[in-house]
Amino acid sequence: MELIELNESVEIKLPVTLAALSANEITSLIVDAGLERYYLLEDNINALIAEYQQTQQKIRTNQEVDGVLLTYRIAEARPAELIFELSPDKMLAFAIITAAWGGAAISAKALIKAAQEAGIVFGYRKENIIKLVAHASKAQPGIKVKLAIAKGRAVLEGKNSEFQAIFRQIQTRRNTPQAFDESKADLRDFGAIPAVKAGDPLMRRLAPTKGEDGLTVTGHVVPSTPGVILEWNIGDGAALDKHDKDLLIATQDGLPRTIENGAVVDNVFTVNDVDLVTGHIVFKGSVFVNGNVREGMKILAGGNIIVRGLVEGRLLEAGGNIQIGGAIIGHQIASAEKDTQYSLELKAKGDIECNLAQYARLTAEGNVYANKQIMHCFVSANKVFAGPETKPNGKIVGGYFYLDSGIYTGNLGAPSSSNIYIELNRLTDPIVEKQAVLRSSVAIEKQAMLDIREQQERLKKFEASVAIDARKKTLETEFNDHKSIALALIEDIKKLEEKRKEKLSKAQIVVYQQLFSAVEMRFDKDIIRTRREYGPSKVQLVKGQAEITPFY
Repeated sequence: MELIELNESVEIKLPVTLAALSANEITSLIVDAGLERYYLLEDNINALIAEYQQTQQKIRTNQEVDGVLLTYRIAEARPAELIFELSPDKMLAFAIITAAWGGAAISAKALIKAAQEAGIVFGYRKENIIKLVAHASKAQPGIKVKLAIAKGRAVLEGKNSEFQAIFRQIQTRRNTPQAFDESKADLRDFGAIPAVKAGDPLMRRLAPTKGEDGLTVTGHVVPSTPGVILEWNIGDGAALDKHDKDLLIATQDGLPRTIENGAVVDNVFTVNDVDLVTGHIVFKGSVFVNGNVREGMKILAGGNIIVRGLVEGRLLEAGGNIQIGGAIIGHQIASAEKDTQYSLELKAKGDIECNLAQYARLTAEGNVYANKQIMHCFVSANKVFAGPETKPNGKIVGGYFYLDSGIYTGNLGAPSSSNIYIELNRLTDPIVEKQAVLRSSVAIEKQAMLDIREQQERLKKFEASVAIDARKKTLETEFNDHKSIALALIEDIKKLEEKRKEKLSKAQIVVYQQLFSAVEMRFDKDIIRTRREYGPSKVQLVKGQAEITPFY
């Protein structure tokens, strides 16, 4: 038995004997000869074995002599194969190389030339091309290797007008207490209140951008949509500058705050303390308390509420932000539940900021910030930060949290295993409620369809007539109408589900120092509860399930 490598193929010269021969023996012979990179011609090998067996029979009947030589071509070299695949939007081009069977590999130059001939003309990724051809040249024969070799330029949509606040807002003063020297700072002193005078600039409207056209890998231009000019929303105490329609200025002295596409300048009501002497304060502008808010007192403000001291009152409600220089202190409660009644409640259309909060109900459409600690509170907000926003190092002990996006804190929980309940469902609960209503509507439509089908079955028992035929057509029309409504409702449910998952995917809890036991975290329907202590941790959904992972 002899193998001959000639003209990029392998021939076998095989003397026929009465010994058995199998395809595996031939394959083993090729491997032993170091020719396994050649492509096996299985049809030829099968033909060889068939002729070998036929010749054996002839030898047994003395029609042929022992040792008759058979020559067959059983393997050949095949070059690497190259095909291209485009993403549906033609923003990505993939090259798929089938590794060569002993033949020539694909070079980077040949790949680019073939890609150009296939209509791929933009966005080549040279590093990926080199990586692909190198990998394919070393891969086992017949293995397919795929990699993106070109990427289009994504369309950059134009931005609408943006409104940029010019005045020094309360938000810019967050977590920046006044330092007297390098070692001392007054946590209650956040500096001068950011007031403005009539004529001061408040906000500038930036021009919309045109955007940038995209380009597919095939050279097709994807046009961008230019931004549009958004109209001003001019609040009380503000007006457009006479000489610049893109500049908003103050028309009165007061405390500025941003609103959507505009700003407001509130009149400021200033008081030393809010107590039995002043009574409750109800003011359409902003309220500034230089001292404390005593137990049982209320402040209702259309703008911001700023308290330099501590708050022990009953209710603070603001149309803007609430900033407390000291602590928020309510009456002690046995446990914090979602419907627990608190002696002290703060409500803000914007953010709530404080140094420390305990035994209080805090509801903010924006975020809640506590410089040091939040203890046994109910908090409803977008996000919660315990400690500086850049790297929270504060503490959260006990309480119930109903949030949009997450918590960022140094410690979450306590060694005493004080229960904490966190629901990251504030954005998704309304979606789930809408889905439930839609599913009920789908059930009604399906029941109507079943009722119609029953009527149609009963009509089959009657003899055909003009009236019966008309009724059948009416029922069929009604059935299709209900079906269309049901399908539309189901599509709405699917879109809401995508929206729900998208919002949950962004929710997370980040603990920079220590996560304790007895912390229950709910991501919609998925719940995880800590039963031991962890170091720095991040809690988020991973493939639809809540997981605790190390965070550094």
